[in-house]
Amino acid sequence: MPVLLQIVFGSALLLVCAMLHILVIGRMVRHLRHHDHFDASRSTRHQMIVTGALFLVLLGSHTVQIYISAFTLWISGALPGYEAPIYYSLVTYTTVGYGDVVLDPEHRIMGAMISVTGILMFGMTTAVVVGLFTRILGEKDL
Repeated sequence: MPVLLQIVFGSALLLVCAMLHILVIGRMVRHLRHHDHFDASRSTRHQMIVTGALFLVLLGSHTVQIYISAFTLWISGALPGYEAPIYYSLVTYTTVGYGDVVLDPEHRIMGAMISVTGILMFGMTTAVVVGLFTRILGEKDL
């Protein structure tokens, strides 16, 4: 696959994953604002349960993005089967990059784009979690 085509596919993958993650975060924030789960009158237990649920929703979003990346690798012929693309996408998206499964030169840029996608999506997740904890801890007397 030519480099330009890899960049186009990688950019499209990044855009799809970003839009998915933004949609999930946006709906989550809208729900939280509408129901005010972190109001000072709510119990700490309630807030912990809601925070745990939010973590699961964000984890679910990342998992779907990893599967989208794996599907892209599989459909482009970069990796055979289903286990290798999922494994490669997981270790690349999380930037662990063990190196035991590698892409051939015709698909290497795709791997780098998956890594960039993971970095950006985890950055968004971190921003949401920090904002959430800032709000929760700001309303509590420590």
